Amino acid sequence: MQKTIKIKAIIFDVDGLMADTEYYHCKSIAKLMDLYGVKLSNSYLSDFVGVSTKDNFIKLKKDFHIPEKLEKLLLMREEIYLKTIETSKIKAFPGLKEILGYAGKHRIKIAVGSSSLGPQIDFVVPILLKTIGIKTPYRKYFDAVVTGSDVKHKKPAPDIYNLVAKKLGVLPKDCLVLEDSVSGVKAAKAAKMFCIAVKNRYSKVHDLSRADLTVSNLKTALGRIRTAGER
Repeated sequence: MQKTIKIKAIIFDVDGLMADTEYYHCKSIAKLMDLYGVKLSNSYLSDFVGVSTKDNFIKLKKDFHIPEKLEKLLLMREEIYLKTIETSKIKAFPGLKEILGYAGKHRIKIAVGSSSLGPQIDFVVPILLKTIGIKTPYRKYFDAVVTGSDVKHKKPAPDIYNLVAKKLGVLPKDCLVLEDSVSGVKAAKAAKMFCIAVKNRYSKVHDLSRADLTVSNLKTALGRIRTAGER
């Protein structure tokens, strides 16, 4: 397996990669399901990581026979999630600032590639950037942003990463993806991109072996990025 590339772009997933937003995603789902008398275990929720909210609620409706229409559930969950994030003290993971700085120093393009819907990303990413001292509007700060609102097929399909590469004007083989979930890794590799899997509290028990490299945090990822970019 190829272990070095000429890095021209670094593509960042958001949830669980930039910050521990997965905790709040799971918390908002659990809170909503409480209204229907459903108690969700942590092990059940861990399987939701990296999967689109829509697909997760399709599963919830099937598993627990929830009568509510899918569209209403998604709207209710979105409202709960955004309110939860707004009142939280969430911060970007250590190492994100340094990776962004490295990219800037070496003139490497940066992009966001997330399965989450556009409004969620538009709300969450600016909050995370502010915690590391970046006040530039995030869609101007990143060279490209692609969300689940922009494609028909979300991760593990490669559509999101294919579109990112197209917007950046960079070949997939010259892109390095930072991911934290099984579906995200599958998407990156399906797009023929180099992928570093970064474990978090949920994905540490998942099989991320399809990634080119696996690390325990973003600080370690930076060292691997330096190594991966060397020839």
